[in-house]
Amino acid sequence: MFDPLDHPGIPVDRHGRHWHELDVEPIDTRATDPSTVRRISMVAAVEANAEHFDRQLANRVQDVDARRSVGSLGDATAQRRQHIAGVRPPTHHTAEDAIDRERAAFEMAGWAARNEREPDRSSAYRQQAWQHLERLRRYADLASRAHLPWAGQVAAEVDRLSPPLPTTPARSRTPSPPAMQPLSLLHDWMVQAAGRWPASWDALVVQESAGCYLYYAFMAEEDDRRLRPMWELHLQMQLAHLHTASSMLRRFSGRDPHEVIGEGLPEPVTLRTDRPPAWIPNPARQEGVRSARRRRRRTRPDRGQDVLELLTEHHARTNRLFDSAARSTGDDKRVAFGDLAQLIAMHEITEERVIHPLIRRLCPDDHLADRLVDEESRISDALSDAVRAAAHGRLDDTIGGLRDVVAPHSRGEEHDEFPQLRRTVPVQERREMGRAVRAAEAAAAEAGPRDPAWAEPRALAQTADRVRDALAGFF
Repeated sequence: MFDPLDHPGIPVDRHGRHWHELDVEPIDTRATDPSTVRRISMVAAVEANAEHFDRQLANRVQDVDARRSVGSLGDATAQRRQHIAGVRPPTHHTAEDAIDRERAAFEMAGWAARNEREPDRSSAYRQQAWQHLERLRRYADLASRAHLPWAGQVAAEVDRLSPPLPTTPARSRTPSPPAMQPLSLLHDWMVQAAGRWPASWDALVVQESAGCYLYYAFMAEEDDRRLRPMWELHLQMQLAHLHTASSMLRRFSGRDPHEVIGEGLPEPVTLRTDRPPAWIPNPARQEGVRSARRRRRRTRPDRGQDVLELLTEHHARTNRLFDSAARSTGDDKRVAFGDLAQLIAMHEITEERVIHPLIRRLCPDDHLADRLVDEESRISDALSDAVRAAAHGRLDDTIGGLRDVVAPHSRGEEHDEFPQLRRTVPVQERREMGRAVRAAEAAAAEAGPRDPAWAEPRALAQTADRVRDALAGFF
């Protein structure tokens, strides 16, 4: 779960001091991961829309201070656009610019379709992706007829996006705001290019939140060591933009930003694709795609899941189990708390054995790992108190205190520790550590079906022993 309002970011008036960190050479598209190329194109399109909206809103605001603040957001966005443009290879023809814009729109619609939770909106985004793909094919055909030197390469790239479709799918009307869910608001903003949104404080908050979400997603999966720090720095800047927009919303609309963008956003889906996008509608190929997936599952090696993704999922599950334990009664309450206690114990032992030693090696002069270990010691004490209280029917007296120490600790890890590991630890190594976490999860689950007895001290001690034994095989 990612709540951008929990992170302050770099203040807007300090953005100019960090541009030396963005001195990145233009990429070579032939030698660069296609996912990285797609990320750059998508961010460039979103930042262009954001700058246009900031300028438009600044022209409509009557308050002088507010106009100045919104104008500073537009200026900072313009500078980010310049640095993103510096990363992209130069174009030599207006047709190249048109193809690049259409490709970015295609990728954005496809990503939103896979990330969207509402079926109708996901279907509409899929239709938009198909439309952008058709335009890309027409552009490639025009470039070929004009005998442009790069036309053959573009045509080959477009053909790899999806095989020719036998029929044209029915065009559906694109979704219209307001969306019902915060995540849908962000998708609608990114896919619709903000063209259908009125200039308002609500829309400004949605825009800045969408930028945070996109940079957060790209930073988490970027393998290019040159660009990953750039995404992280842009995220920190975008977080400050969101806080400025939130202050404006409170001042002029009397609303809390959580009313607009919710209490948190789910972990985004990956942009990576090793094959043509399966979400492009093509009924004639559906059975073939399913068969190919089954064959790949049987033959391809397990690449593993990033350890940071797994630990972030643990944090989200912990929050849900706290809510469940607070709502439930009787045996249901003890079962929920038993699951919670098991998860916390497994999670903290895993971080103690896997994550914190790595931080100590990478940053020997930083006391971050020591601080987190101290916090985990307090969590262990609070968990023991809660388990003993639960065994005597007094769980309500202690579970609130347990959450008070667990929640800020989890946020601190996601804000301070995990970004350092994303910057410095290769993805493959993080996946190897992810396998260790999976082994710890399996060991903790060996007790069998869920049972109220999980909330007893003896069961918790058994869980801890099994997790330590499982991790001993890796480290």
